[in-house]
Amino acid sequence: MPDRPIKILLVEDNPGDARLIKETLSEAAADQFEFACAERLDLALEQVAQHEFDVILLDLTLPDSSGLQTFEKMHTQAPGIPTIVVTGMDVEILGTEAVQKGAQDYLIKGQVDTPLLVRSVRYAIERKLLENQLLQSNRLESVGELAGGVAHEFNNLLTTIMGYTQLGIAGLSPEDPVCSDLEVVLRSAERASRLATQLLTFSRQQVSEPKVFDLNQLILNTGKLLRSVIDKDVELVMLLSPDLDLVSADPNQIEQILMNLVVNARDAMPTGGKLVIQSTNVNVDQAQADRWNCPAGKYVSLTVNDNGIGMNEEVKRKVFDPFFTTKETGKGTGLGLSICYGIIKQNGGHIEVDSEVDNGTTFKIFLPCSTQTVSILPQSQERRDMPNGKETILLAEDEPMIRSMCTRVLFDNGYKVLEAANGEEALRLAQNHPAGMIDLLLTDVVMPQMGGIELTSRLGESRPDIKILLTSGYTDEALACSPNGSMPFLQKPFLPSALLSKVREVLDS
Repeated sequence: MPDRPIKILLVEDNPGDARLIKETLSEAAADQFEFACAERLDLALEQVAQHEFDVILLDLTLPDSSGLQTFEKMHTQAPGIPTIVVTGMDVEILGTEAVQKGAQDYLIKGQVDTPLLVRSVRYAIERKLLENQLLQSNRLESVGELAGGVAHEFNNLLTTIMGYTQLGIAGLSPEDPVCSDLEVVLRSAERASRLATQLLTFSRQQVSEPKVFDLNQLILNTGKLLRSVIDKDVELVMLLSPDLDLVSADPNQIEQILMNLVVNARDAMPTGGKLVIQSTNVNVDQAQADRWNCPAGKYVSLTVNDNGIGMNEEVKRKVFDPFFTTKETGKGTGLGLSICYGIIKQNGGHIEVDSEVDNGTTFKIFLPCSTQTVSILPQSQERRDMPNGKETILLAEDEPMIRSMCTRVLFDNGYKVLEAANGEEALRLAQNHPAGMIDLLLTDVVMPQMGGIELTSRLGESRPDIKILLTSGYTDEALACSPNGSMPFLQKPFLPSALLSKVREVLDS
């Protein structure tokens, strides 16, 4: 229920009936309700197009519209506003039909008292809220299903892009300008991978991977990528507290939030401006913590401020709502800030926005401090020796580009590789290879003809000592295929260095 007067649009052509309804509601508490009135349907439709209402009281018999079509026209114009139909005794059946088509309730003139009318108004608002929550839940579930459906192919593409980009970097001198360009490509591909994962996190509530880290280090590591996404006429300023406390959160998620806020700030400054990223330590007292619904104590604050076009009050109220966006069609999903909100809350923090039209916007994020030892965050590109070996690996992967990349990486680091495009082909290769001469099966989970799970089962019957490493672009399979850590799993997309490290880890286990 709103914590302000309930705004009611009363659509009634009979002045006596309109006055009676207003007086009946006012008997409960005059300051609880605000009224706007319309005597005709066309005037009422203009009202809902121009103003916000919490509920509509709609007479079905009006000078310009009569019967069920009156409700249908109103419901088409304002489907999100709960509507209570008001009928006369002789048209009670119309009220029932209206409820079947989406009205929250119907009332019969002459049989309405104060408790009934107040209860009907409040229940209508509450039921509509529940309906909207259910609709939102269903939409999120649909997004999750869609994301899961494209995740495999999307992550396959990213695996190829990231893999060959890292190989290209490894073949260049650190001073080569192309090396710097490729590092930006690699970081962008890694961010694309995290965006896909975070979409699943938003829709399926997947578990994050918190680490203790220095937020300043993360901001600086991300700085080059941030500058690559903002326009040249936007000045980027970083004001980072030198004595910043450590935080415990998923660094990939926090980097995604930072990128999202920076992109939004860029879009809010179409003619250029100033973007300020600031970090500082803050103490949250109990009163403030109660308002935020989080513990009192020490927090680290991350502020992203722009001097762009700003937001009005209505946009500020909805800014964290799923699927709400002010961007043009095709330029925003409406998920970005709602994902940010969910991530911050999941990590025990708080996020708020302060904005004014033509005076810019400030997003403030508060993350709980940690007293644990700091984890080392990866730099934009680590240059280290990749682990090698001499064992024989049976590789089953249906995507040719990934299979080619994996074969090259493994072969260049000393391994012998047997390539297969699916499970059946892998079985044939294994049958024609001497027993005991295949050390590891590296297989995708989802493949045509025979998938990785069936392949591991069939191969395990004849080669019980062979070690297994599964890989897939489906996030769910990371959990489903490795219960209690019993079956090693490498999530796509992965870098060549990650592939070699995981292969070496499994072989040495």
